[in-house]
Amino acid sequence: MPFDALVMRAVESRWRNTIQGGTCVRIQCAKNRLLLTVKLAMGQSRQLLWVLQPGLQRLHETSQNALDQKMPTPPWLQSLVPFTVEDISVPPFERVMTWTIAYQDDWDQPCQARLVIELAGHLTNLVLTTMTGVTVEAWRKIAPGRPGRPIWPKLPYQPPTPPEPPQKDSAQGLPPWATQWLAEGGHWETLMRDLQAGFPNPAVFLRNHTREEVWVYPLAGFTAEPAPDLERALDAVFARREANLLREGLAAQLLSRLQSRVKHLEDKLAQYHMNVYEDESRWKMTGDLWLTHRHTFEKEPGLDQLTVSDYEGNPLTLILPEGQTASQAASEAYRHYKKIKARKEAMLRLIPRLQKERQELEALCQEAQKGVHGIDWYKSQLRVSAAESAAGREREPFRHFVSSHGVDIWVGRNRDENVRLTFQKAKPDDVWLHTKQAPGSHVILGCGKSRPHNDDLVEAAELAVFFSAAASSSNVPVDYTCRKFVRKRPHAEPGQVLYQREKTLYVTPNPDRLRRLGAISEKLIDD
Repeated sequence: MPFDALVMRAVESRWRNTIQGGTCVRIQCAKNRLLLTVKLAMGQSRQLLWVLQPGLQRLHETSQNALDQKMPTPPWLQSLVPFTVEDISVPPFERVMTWTIAYQDDWDQPCQARLVIELAGHLTNLVLTTMTGVTVEAWRKIAPGRPGRPIWPKLPYQPPTPPEPPQKDSAQGLPPWATQWLAEGGHWETLMRDLQAGFPNPAVFLRNHTREEVWVYPLAGFTAEPAPDLERALDAVFARREANLLREGLAAQLLSRLQSRVKHLEDKLAQYHMNVYEDESRWKMTGDLWLTHRHTFEKEPGLDQLTVSDYEGNPLTLILPEGQTASQAASEAYRHYKKIKARKEAMLRLIPRLQKERQELEALCQEAQKGVHGIDWYKSQLRVSAAESAAGREREPFRHFVSSHGVDIWVGRNRDENVRLTFQKAKPDDVWLHTKQAPGSHVILGCGKSRPHNDDLVEAAELAVFFSAAASSSNVPVDYTCRKFVRKRPHAEPGQVLYQREKTLYVTPNPDRLRRLGAISEKLIDD
């Protein structure tokens, strides 16, 4: 229900009896709302809420003492405080309230001005004008030349176009609910009498299975219950309405995030299922054929391709890459075979985890759609979702593994991470590893001052090889030393270092060991 002209008139009538003559001593602001503290002659205080949010626009007394998410009060508004409310008026059948106020200017001279509160849908506004009708400032300023009424400092204030004067027994010029009330048997004379008196009778709570409203008369289609205090009723009903809107907004936001995550998992699962059926045996067969026929290529130096029969008797052309020997081509084929096989095994382990996560998210989607949870539940779920999304976007700052004996191993992903890992994360006595004469990741074995177990050292060295350009090679040299003996290379690119007192291990990555450490699945996730 809009805060219509009849309710505005009822509030005006009550404020003329209570607020008029009081002094506004404080104004708090938040987005699209103001909370005014008005002190009355008898020492009492009233809290008045002005909401300038389209769709929820209204003004009434409230039980709130403070606003959430406060923002600074605009200087032009704060400069008025304290001010005395000398007069309150509302034109007939309009949602425009004008306060005539008295205050002291910067030179302590008495001044008068008008505060105009326009509750007109998307045009809802608060305008400060002089007593002669010149705009001083506004909550929402509209520059000349833009669509709509110009509301701009130093220009004459133009009020909203007034409605047509209502005619007896006619709906023209009346708010929609007043029209409905008359159509249901209400009397024109009663409406005019109550409008003139400011609707002195108790307001009415109106409820049905979808809505809760406060108005000046009962209406068909609603159960009616007296609301002796109109403003407190408005405060309670709108507070519940705002809570429902907030909950619906949070639910929609959560549902959108969950559905997006489910879609992402479904796409990833589809890709994994497709890759699982990739046939790696053809690469092994190709490697075998290269080895079988390598002597043919060795005997004929200029030969760059050869058509042979595969295991099933089908023709297969072996094309020798430029600059490679047949043995190197075989090694390359075997490398593809091992890579695809390891990837399939990793995916077969990852698929159940992703399926379980998808099922949990789908169950949470169904729970979020029920609409039975409070705001705190949705906020909590959104915080969890945001944290998981951030973790997915940002990942851990370094790859992290745990050795056979429970020692942490960290591996950098790129140059920047290598620098941070070596010179910020690692302790001076941790072991630093890197492939010798091959670009790759910095690796830290977090053993501190304790002597590392040989198995842990080998595992860290294999990770250094696996996350380097020499990942497909065998018997790769890996240098290692204490981190305190590593320093940045002067005037070099990030990640390039000098080190001393190093020792060298020669390792060939063991797929089973890498799989146990989780390195293969980690690399798949990064890719």
